[in-house]
Amino acid sequence: MDEYKKMYAVLCGAIDDVIEPLRVIPEAHREVQKLQNALLTAEEIFISGENNGDNFE
Repeated sequence: MDEYKKMYAVLCGAIDDVIEPLRVIPEAHREVQKLQNALLTAEEIFISGENNGDNFE
């Protein structure tokens, strides 16, 4: 399970780092929204799995 937490943290951190610079590019608005929605969905899945005692193995 710890490996999934590390992967989650790395991916979400990288996506979050990229979102801010993309915000200033008007043509990237749709992609920024997609990335933000994906982050929120991943977070919800991650949190609900931890609350349910899922070990993702």
